Amino acid sequence: MQAMRRVVARPPALAVPMPRLGRPVDLSKVLACEAIGELARGGGPVTISDIAGALHLERSTTSRLIGEAEDDGLVTRGSLPDDGRRVAVTLTPLGAEVVEFVQSLRVAYLDHACSVFDDSELATLGALLDRLAGSMSESFAPWLEDAVRQSSATASSASTSRTT
Repeated sequence: MQAMRRVVARPPALAVPMPRLGRPVDLSKVLACEAIGELARGGGPVTISDIAGALHLERSTTSRLIGEAEDDGLVTRGSLPDDGRRVAVTLTPLGAEVVEFVQSLRVAYLDHACSVFDDSELATLGALLDRLAGSMSESFAPWLEDAVRQSSATASSASTSRTT
């Protein structure tokens, strides 16, 4: 699964070729644009803190990344009307085009990669992946709690046996 995620999420050289621009766009900027687009669908302004949360990055790293994306013409930044200290970030038409292009590349590649399966195999694969995703989303929190509890108990037991 990690190998599949890396292939889909990270193209070679960590840049996405953009023929219309005549140059590749850094993957981190593409991911930031995708996050901004998704967050904007929720309504309301998108802030640096929102983007940092979505990307699991520090606010300072996100601010630098958004500054670079702004320099490339992918986003614009401006103060929020009700709080001049906070910054709202929006996609430019070019940023939206980059997101659309990258998403179409992902779909095209997935179609290409799945061409080795016939329709019944794809149906089986889809059903199995759906079951796996459901199991993972339902069981992760309880499993993690139990794993941490067991790890703590093992560490405590080892510590007790060393002191006796």
